[in-house]
Amino acid sequence: MKKVACLAVVIIFGFNLLAFAETSIKAEVDKKSITTDDTLTYKVIISTEEKDIPQPEFPKLIGFRVLSSAQTSQIVFAKGIEKTGAVFVFILAPLEAGKFRIDPATINVKGKPCSSDSFEIEVSQGRAKPQPKQDKGPIPKSEEPQYTL
Repeated sequence: MKKVACLAVVIIFGFNLLAFAETSIKAEVDKKSITTDDTLTYKVIISTEEKDIPQPEFPKLIGFRVLSSAQTSQIVFAKGIEKTGAVFVFILAPLEAGKFRIDPATINVKGKPCSSDSFEIEVSQGRAKPQPKQDKGPIPKSEEPQYTL
């Protein structure tokens, strides 16, 4: 009887792992130490066996200005399995010197949150003073840049 109960627990645990293995979210930065003269590339990569890619929630990028962003997606068929992927890329410029944290990006997978890693970025003073963000308000839909890779 104990063997049957243990086997049932292992099977249920295994199915739960498979449910989470179907969709993953990963984040990357190209550098963890930069100067105020540099830029930082922040990527969020989503892979899923679902037909639709879950919409990610990106962290607030405190201490950085988004210079540009791009998104690409792909569908791959291999061994009878359809995989869908998306990559979101942000080019960031630091607003000032200091230590900044980029919190995890998240997606909801079948009602459960799935998160990427977070990063600590050390920004030291460069030669030029960083330009303050000039808030011109939201970009009108007609002027939003469209990116495809």
